[in-house]
Amino acid sequence: MTDADVLTLVQDLEHCRLTSGDFHHRDHLAVSVAYLYASDLEAALDRMRVSLRRFIAHHGLNGYHETITRFWMQEVQKHLDRSLCLGESVRRIQARLSDKDLVYRFYSKATLNSPEAKERWVEPDQNPSCQ
Repeated sequence: MTDADVLTLVQDLEHCRLTSGDFHHRDHLAVSVAYLYASDLEAALDRMRVSLRRFIAHHGLNGYHETITRFWMQEVQKHLDRSLCLGESVRRIQARLSDKDLVYRFYSKATLNSPEAKERWVEPDQNPSCQ
């Protein structure tokens, strides 16, 4: 992805120009990188919440999940190299965090399926070093 491709993706998400089937894990990661390039974690997370909730509502879906959203934003922040151009940083993050199931190294399915985890941040209940 070029820098322009990333910024177009962000605009397409924010303006609900994508179908619900056109926004995948790798796209979430790209938007996360762009948001984190523009601000700190909390501001980027606020922007992601607004964008995802708008997108979900636009498509008449349910599904915003606070714990999963924060988890992935934190993972992106941990691995982000802001010395790279935006597009290169997105490529590296997408390669490093391509496994959507990574979250299950930190959370049980029961915890992630709980109403609490969907509504607010819940700390991980799995120790990834023990698996």
